[in-house]
Amino acid sequence: MREFVLLDGGSRMYKGNLHTHSTRSDGQYEPETVIAAYRNKGYDFLCLSDHEIYFKSEAYDDGNFIMIGGYEMACEMSREETGQQYHLHGLLDRFVEPIGEFEHNEEHAKPDYENLNTIQTLIDDMRARGNLVILNHPEWSKNKPTDLLALQGYTAIEIYNHQSELDEAAGCGIAYWDYLLRHGRRIHAIASDDAHGGAIDAVESEFFGGWVEVQADKLEGQSVVDALRKGRYYSSNGPKILDLRVRDGRLEIECSPVKRIKFLAHPGNGHMVYDPGGEPVSHGSFPLRGGEGYVRVECIGFDGSTAWSNAVFPADLFLP
Repeated sequence: MREFVLLDGGSRMYKGNLHTHSTRSDGQYEPETVIAAYRNKGYDFLCLSDHEIYFKSEAYDDGNFIMIGGYEMACEMSREETGQQYHLHGLLDRFVEPIGEFEHNEEHAKPDYENLNTIQTLIDDMRARGNLVILNHPEWSKNKPTDLLALQGYTAIEIYNHQSELDEAAGCGIAYWDYLLRHGRRIHAIASDDAHGGAIDAVESEFFGGWVEVQADKLEGQSVVDALRKGRYYSSNGPKILDLRVRDGRLEIECSPVKRIKFLAHPGNGHMVYDPGGEPVSHGSFPLRGGEGYVRVECIGFDGSTAWSNAVFPADLFLP
């Protein structure tokens, strides 16, 4: 089995939020206030993902903080009629030469929903316009897992949406992610805020509740998006993943001190690492045999907060 480094503890990680709103759409605060809040909180990057209006500006960038271009896109559809909605997230991605990038503040009109082909066409259009596509808050949207499996071209799914969880107990999308993974889809996971308003500095705030930490070559927009596309990051609402690698036939993880480290595998069962006396644990490993479709790791804090690795596909590691 080949050795493989997913996250290198000796390399720089960049913390960012990919999903939040301002007065450009339905947020409470002006863009400058939102951007300053994340910068002052120590975030390295932010995407201001307002509805149907693109953000693409380097005016707020400096050596310690950058803005990632993007937006949140929906289509006109009635939840009463369809039972679900779709919100898609676009991140500026120049990996593939686009037909024509969105300009800053350019609006993208919502298409009228007819059937699932409407959503597929929207994904295709967003990608053609130079975007990496993420499927947002599937639990809040009440998406059908079979529909998500049928859709192609999105890179990641939001498994934790802080605002949806905090305000409506509908922010956890892990079951959708596992459904896709178990059916052979190589989809990454995202945790985000989706903050719209409320007191920014409140103890229980819509802000600063879900994020990603990316191992990028440098703090630059395309470098961060490249790392997101490759899955070189983890998602969290609390703990840190410090190192993740395959070595000597085992998936090994180092993390901040937590209550449990959970290895989840399919098919077959996983493994839980914990201390019987209740002491914190910060490292664990899981033997890979090659028959697993995927393995992923959750690091669970004493307060229930979690860090989620992206999935590892052991079959790839047995290739010559």
